[in-house]
Amino acid sequence: MFTYTQGGADAAALGVLAPLRDQQVQMLLQGQPPDGAGYWLVTDPPTVGARKYAEENKTEVVSAKLSGMLGDNATVKVRSRNCQLKKDDELTSQERDDLRHRRNLCTDNQGKSGIGRFGTAGASAKIIKPDCIYTPKPPQAGDTGLGPMADIWCTGNGRKVHAYPNGNFDDVREVFKIRLVDKADGTPYTGEPQAGFGPTGGAGVAINKCAKDKSVDIDSKPFGERVVAWALCWQGTPYSWGGGTYSGPSFGICCSPGGYSGASTLGFDCSGLTLYAVYQASKGRIALGHFTGNQQDDSRGIRVPLNALQPGDLVFFGLPVPHHVAIYYGDNQIVEAPQTGDVVKISPLAGRGATAARRFG
Repeated sequence: MFTYTQGGADAAALGVLAPLRDQQVQMLLQGQPPDGAGYWLVTDPPTVGARKYAEENKTEVVSAKLSGMLGDNATVKVRSRNCQLKKDDELTSQERDDLRHRRNLCTDNQGKSGIGRFGTAGASAKIIKPDCIYTPKPPQAGDTGLGPMADIWCTGNGRKVHAYPNGNFDDVREVFKIRLVDKADGTPYTGEPQAGFGPTGGAGVAINKCAKDKSVDIDSKPFGERVVAWALCWQGTPYSWGGGTYSGPSFGICCSPGGYSGASTLGFDCSGLTLYAVYQASKGRIALGHFTGNQQDDSRGIRVPLNALQPGDLVFFGLPVPHHVAIYYGDNQIVEAPQTGDVVKISPLAGRGATAARRFG
């Protein structure tokens, strides 16, 4: 009993994480790093995956819990479906009374009912993402953010696969690992992204404080204002070519069209700031790519006229492919990571030559 019960726990823990692993695979196939994919992208609760694999192993789920900032660790407890009947001399007086009145009975694997004990077991698992090499296309003159992704190669599980473009789902899935572990990550999973802390400040029409400011009830704000508030958290942060992730500033890469390297600067480039703000405002449901052109064409947002901008709209500059993106702040101003040598700040929009805008939410 106890051997197959442990097998059920192991299978259930691995099964919980399979849907998240598949979401991360899909991001790579679309040319996006999977670092921002959390369990909030999975439609079903963790008990659904756990139950499927537990039942295949003749066990029942007692509990299924996620942990880690992304929900990429799982701990599951199960019990055997059938019980082991107690002998008559093992029964307590209460159990004898239950047996006499046909209460609290269970069935063993031979179909006999009585008072029994269940086998119980637990297991923990985690996702191990592959190591990937991301190669963007060479930037064009005037670009203030990364170009589109040209190539992604990933290594894991003893294999190296081409993930983008034209990657194969099954091949890419093979370089991800879901492994049983002795102990899951102790970081609580909150069901939404965890953001870094940054400086606050600024002034404007819609909202003028960082989303982390205790005076701001960020969840009560319209989506666009939330985008602005998350961007404001990083005013004064240096511009860094290639910098910015879903969780905050990062060291950039080499090199911008002017030959500047962001590799030693912790900060954001223009599209790194916008992908961060939209990701945090959407609680991880909208993970934009790092290329400004991808953000402009992302179908999860709607195109809006430049004479109808609202706070939080992404504003693009340049034709036919945008070379810069910023966040509309209100009062004809934008929040942006402008260029090398500058910092995240609020700037006038007038005279900048905006060419398009897109609204998410």
